[in-house]
Amino acid sequence: MNRLWVGALAMGVLGSSCGKKPPAAAGRHDSVSDMPSMPGMKGTPGMATAGDSIGVPIDRGRAGRLGITFARAGERALQRRVRLTGTLAYAEPRREYVNARVNGWIEGLRADYVGRPVRQGEVLLSIYAPDLVSAQEEYLSAKRLNDSSLVAAARRRLALWNIPEDQIAMLDRTGHAQRTLALRAPRSGEIAEKMVTDGQAVRAGDNLFLIADRRKLWVDLAVFEMDAGAVRLGTPVTIAVQGVPGRTYRGRVTFIYPTVDEKTRTLTARAEVDNEAGALRPGMYATAEVAPSGRKALTVPAGAVLPTGTENLVFVNRGDGTFMPRPVRVGARTDSLVEIAQGLKPGDEVVASATYLLDSESNLASAMQGLMLQMGMGLNQGGMQTGGERGGESMPGMDMKGMDVKGADSAPKGVPRP
Repeated sequence: MNRLWVGALAMGVLGSSCGKKPPAAAGRHDSVSDMPSMPGMKGTPGMATAGDSIGVPIDRGRAGRLGITFARAGERALQRRVRLTGTLAYAEPRREYVNARVNGWIEGLRADYVGRPVRQGEVLLSIYAPDLVSAQEEYLSAKRLNDSSLVAAARRRLALWNIPEDQIAMLDRTGHAQRTLALRAPRSGEIAEKMVTDGQAVRAGDNLFLIADRRKLWVDLAVFEMDAGAVRLGTPVTIAVQGVPGRTYRGRVTFIYPTVDEKTRTLTARAEVDNEAGALRPGMYATAEVAPSGRKALTVPAGAVLPTGTENLVFVNRGDGTFMPRPVRVGARTDSLVEIAQGLKPGDEVVASATYLLDSESNLASAMQGLMLQMGMGLNQGGMQTGGERGGESMPGMDMKGMDVKGADSAPKGVPRP
């Protein structure tokens, strides 16, 4: 009976939405279709019998006023766009650490702040190391002795300590050991990390700088499990950043991490994006739109599918203007289309919008059909009393689970009150 009251309420909404006053004739309903006579009564025009499904005949003109539209199922490109969020970061192949290979002290620090741009070969700092001074003296001694094997060994030792060739050439020209060693940038970029200050003592192996080039950046995108199938290696992405309004960047997915984050239930897909102008900066939040290649599938508009909780329904034209609810099995979805895996064939006409209106009317007709069958057989179900239980007397009211709904001021004689 709950479906009856819900359907009746929907019928009232449908009638009022047309903007017309209800006609004076009793039994006339201004809804999607003129309400047929009570369902379940055989021989009445447009009436379903006990074993029939309940359909809804639709007047096209009235449907337009109610906002109901129609479409046909057909083969269409099912291209689903997935929206992701991520964070910009330096591309790891474009990062390089500068470290000390000897024990010593920092002198003449030139790269003195984070973010400072540097060029390959530029002097970053000078380092005083007694071991380097000793190695230079050994090299000069070997040259004075004119022993080629000793000279080669001493020169190899200087190279292993990362003394550049130009300083060794200066050592050959002057014949004097240099007190400090100049440490140069191994690549162009910017100082991403700085772990040293002027005058600081350092040990062999200590990292002094991180130099990174941001002409190409990585975007680590969080992909939910349900969207994992739409992201593949090589998939193109369009990236937008709030810090650079009105501009988008294009890139491609270059790597997908093999594991899923247990806390966020997302996997990470990495995309590479060009940043020649330098407007993008590591750490910025980015939104990305992934548009995988579409495939052909039987689809209907998204509004045509009505989920009921246990199944999905589509109202299909029976061929005579009556639309019947039909269960379907759905597949992939896009913003505007739903794939129909089973239940429809190409060319079927369906209701594309406002399907809930038809569902309400169909439910009401089905509920009233069951009610009339129940009353006609004189059954007593759920506390509903019919005329057969009152000795042929007329039925002034219905008692539904203790609720006495009467049409008279008092109960008939001989019928006890609950």
